[in-house]
Amino acid sequence: MMKDNIYKLKEASRKYRLNNQYELTKNVLGYIKDRIKVNESEIRNLINLQKENITYEDIFSIINKEIEEDDSYKRYAKLKINQDKFLSTCIAMPIGVIAIEVYDTQEVIKWYIRAIKSRNAIAISDVEYAEDNVKSLVLLIIKEALKKFEISENLIMLLPYDECFYEYFDKVIYTYDDVGNHLEVPKTEGKEKTEEMYVYLEDESFKDEATKNRNAIILTGKIDEVIENINKKKTKGAVIYTKDVNKAYTFINLVNSENVFVNANLENVQDTIRKDKLLYEYKNIIIPIPQEATKELMHNSVNDENYKSEEKELVVKEEGILGKIKEFLRKLFT
Repeated sequence: MMKDNIYKLKEASRKYRLNNQYELTKNVLGYIKDRIKVNESEIRNLINLQKENITYEDIFSIINKEIEEDDSYKRYAKLKINQDKFLSTCIAMPIGVIAIEVYDTQEVIKWYIRAIKSRNAIAISDVEYAEDNVKSLVLLIIKEALKKFEISENLIMLLPYDECFYEYFDKVIYTYDDVGNHLEVPKTEGKEKTEEMYVYLEDESFKDEATKNRNAIILTGKIDEVIENINKKKTKGAVIYTKDVNKAYTFINLVNSENVFVNANLENVQDTIRKDKLLYEYKNIIIPIPQEATKELMHNSVNDENYKSEEKELVVKEEGILGKIKEFLRKLFT
């Protein structure tokens, strides 16, 4: 059963992460607020029936506050282009499938909203699990909102604690200690980190370039299987050699590696300049960009007339960074 749930969670996160419509999340969250208002009477009745220590006003306030809270989704630390015509950046990216050990109703609702904002798939590991409480009702309302916007309802699951086997998750977040006290700073466990580096030779025409990556493990085959293989651990670096824009974009988004490159040698791996956040990990990304995109960047970037150094920092709106990367890849491969 757990393996089935993990598969559903992974698929839900995968599709949501690959959708680069920035406004989608905002629209979903706005609709959720509206649906909570519409279902006010039903929520109040259940609170009274179950004698839960929460009010409708509490629920609406929690959801509204979480929606308004600043978020790190796709924040980038640097965006640069060098004279070798490579674009490099460091972006805060979703982790994948996360288990949250939490049971307080108010805290659980917070994590529902955080799943949608971060585009991680989240399973609530609940020691007080019940199918007919306020947590379940709020989740049902949220799932209906997700489906309206063609986001899988499996993005969020509320599961009994004893059905959550943490070894299947990319990360586990503990919000309480062993005796049930709330932790001000959550404790986390993630996948083992390794210095291993991987080369995914998706296109055989890059074979000569791919083999120049010394001490790297070369993989071939279907992209989903390759990503699954790489993601067994948190790796130091991974590169895909391809001419397929969609596969390159998928690789950038879904590989859990500190450095993720497209058609670029792994000799350029480096430590990320920022520490990973609770729901995000920073990735160094390097991609080649076509000549016309280079000219566009140079024209639109700061201090263009003074460009003499080997690399230059660029200006792109945070919400558009991965969409911009996909645009460059499309120009490069078509």
